[in-house]
Amino acid sequence: MIKNVIFDLGNVLLNFKPETFLLRYTTDEQFIRKFISKVIRNKIWFNLDRGTISLEKAKKEFIRKYPEDNSFLITFFEHWTEMLTPIQENVKILYDLKASDYNTYILSNFIEEAFEIIEKKYNFFSLFDGKIISGQVKVIKPEIEIYQKLIDKYKLIPEQCVFIDDIPTFLSRARKLNMKTILFTPNTDLRTELRKLEINV
Repeated sequence: MIKNVIFDLGNVLLNFKPETFLLRYTTDEQFIRKFISKVIRNKIWFNLDRGTISLEKAKKEFIRKYPEDNSFLITFFEHWTEMLTPIQENVKILYDLKASDYNTYILSNFIEEAFEIIEKKYNFFSLFDGKIISGQVKVIKPEIEIYQKLIDKYKLIPEQCVFIDDIPTFLSRARKLNMKTILFTPNTDLRTELRKLEINV
């Protein structure tokens, strides 16, 4: 019987679509693809998620590495958290889960400074019973330690948990710990998937 519903954040509860966001600043789609490859797919960004580098230091490293993109990098780092907007239907499900007395948790690879901004910005974060944020604990998915931190900190029984994420490899680790999982994609009806697990939502 599921008692605990664990959410990833990016592209599960919050939109994270840099390709669309960057169209605010340029219509050059080839430039956008290259920029995302250089920045968001870069090890520096990976270290931001791990919490081993600050946003300011990362910005300076990117500018040093890609001086030709100096002004665009500055603009990006000033505004990128604006793309982190709620996925409203899933937020509604979160409210419904709480109304049905389920425990809810966050398990997310997320930059610590960015999380502090969005946690204050959106009221639904008050609904969670607990959270493990990679940038705060210095461990990231799919490393088994981050899942274990959530289990240990909140004394969860894995068999009573379902974990919702948009990345299959992150879900496979949760299954190894005997959690149920749901892969969330743009075509997923999350409410239907939860009901398949006999979750009242």
